[in-house]
Amino acid sequence: MNILRGQKADITKNTAIQSIIAELEWSTANAAMEIDGAAFLLDANGRCEKDENFIFYGQPESSNRSVIHKAPVAGRNAIHLSFASIPQDIAKIALTLTIHDGEKNGQTFQSVPSAKLTIKDQSTNSILYTFTFGEELQKETAIVAAEIYRHNGEWKLNAVGSGFNGGLPSLCENFGLDVIKEEPAPAVPPVPEKKEVKPMIITLKKKEKISITKTEKIIATLEWDSKKDLDLYCFYVLKDGTEGKVYYRNLGHGNKPPYITLSGDSMQAGIETITVHNPSKLNYVLFAAYSAISNGIGSFKKMKAKAIVDNQMGQRITSPLFEENKFAYWVAIAKIDLTDLDDMEVSHVETYSKSGVERSPLLYKDGTFEMNVGPEEFK
Repeated sequence: MNILRGQKADITKNTAIQSIIAELEWSTANAAMEIDGAAFLLDANGRCEKDENFIFYGQPESSNRSVIHKAPVAGRNAIHLSFASIPQDIAKIALTLTIHDGEKNGQTFQSVPSAKLTIKDQSTNSILYTFTFGEELQKETAIVAAEIYRHNGEWKLNAVGSGFNGGLPSLCENFGLDVIKEEPAPAVPPVPEKKEVKPMIITLKKKEKISITKTEKIIATLEWDSKKDLDLYCFYVLKDGTEGKVYYRNLGHGNKPPYITLSGDSMQAGIETITVHNPSKLNYVLFAAYSAISNGIGSFKKMKAKAIVDNQMGQRITSPLFEENKFAYWVAIAKIDLTDLDDMEVSHVETYSKSGVERSPLLYKDGTFEMNVGPEEFK
């Protein structure tokens, strides 16, 4: 079964599957490009707490052999996962690809037309799912292809296909691992150092704002814990003043305006992901959630809805909801001001639509927004 970016799929539910093979495949005309597959074993906070939970060619087995990285062959890596043996403190496993010394050698995933993940039942070798990804990548040197995660005692697949700048070191830092970096020999004359980006994981208080480093790519996710279907909307203002939105009917574009893509409509509880591919082309973005009429009366807070903004350099800001509001179809959650050259300001803006009103928010050219004034949304 082929799945798309942003889709979730059951692996063990209503099956006898105990172990799987995750095959990562790619092709490139650049024979000098060295691509490596890896698995990060993560806790409930998405952190890789131990070095031994990073499984790659240099450390091919987890401590109890529940995750094994098989010897790579040209254009393919295989990772075996035995679910019954995976420690209980591991909530998800991120499957990744990185280009070895990509930045140093000027190599990026733009030279890889597409990559593919195949999930197989290890006992029968039958294919469960395939996921093709990477078509929109340009300067990225690392990819989180997918996540295998626990949900209600079962294991599921989340098709991610998200690129990172900074290669393996950036990926390791994003998952909480310390990276020892070699100090380059001093140049003559000295080359100015890049601005230091300090790791930062913060949950905003009500109406709080914080500035973090503006990077070449931003990942924003809407996460919630409910069987109800929520939708992530990204309203934007480009540098040229163009206003618009990316949502389930318009998934956007990465290489041209609006330089934003949505991973797709999940149609179930979990996660939806927005990628801002070129923040320098935008002035403002506003993240809002929509709950369809079919969901009935409820509360975004009760669903534990939250927006998470990640600059892909170890700085991750969570904007949760604090208010009980059982009658709104819309909530604006977080806004990013991208007008500064080096930094971006992430704001907690929790604002609800009027009771029973389906008209969407609107984001204006000056960065302000208004509820209850946009078009109505019908699913």
